[in-house]
Amino acid sequence: MAEEKKTQLHLVDLAGIGNLLEDLIVKDIITCEERDRIIQRIIADNDFPDYKLSILAGYQRSKDQVLERAARKNSTMEKHCKPDESYITLTELVRAHSDEAPGYVIQSWMRSGNTLAFLNLWEKENNPEYCEDGYKELLDKKKAASFTLTPKLWIDRTKAIGITSKQGKSGGSFAHFVYGCTGFPSI
Repeated sequence: MAEEKKTQLHLVDLAGIGNLLEDLIVKDIITCEERDRIIQRIIADNDFPDYKLSILAGYQRSKDQVLERAARKNSTMEKHCKPDESYITLTELVRAHSDEAPGYVIQSWMRSGNTLAFLNLWEKENNPEYCEDGYKELLDKKKAASFTLTPKLWIDRTKAIGITSKQGKSGGSFAHFVYGCTGFPSI
């Protein structure tokens, strides 16, 4: 009998789960206590250090703290969304938290296998011109420690439409609103 392969969660997964749970708290679907019980069950099966729980997953944050974070996130999203399009500026979102190297933070986000799987799924469902072979090529190249995946490279290889990259004074990396809401972790 073949032994089932256990899927291990990564810290970026914990951050995404925390963001999802906080959204459920804001909408009064679950309580903070229920969130903490969910997180405790998740960490029981994974070896996450305790000090990461409050930072990444919001463990033991009060409802007031959750609502305050949600208000800050909404304010940031409103400030960095283009009013005439459904794209947000990833560069400015990151710069609000890491002014020194926003490009590096975006590249690190794109290096995550979970991020690429999400981007691949989004493009397959929303982009008839999407080149999944480019995605597979980038996944293979990502195995090399020296490889750096940038938004421009992602766009060039996959014909992605969910992310745009512009050079110059008003340039930066822009992502479709759905990318920014569900793909990009809160910092």
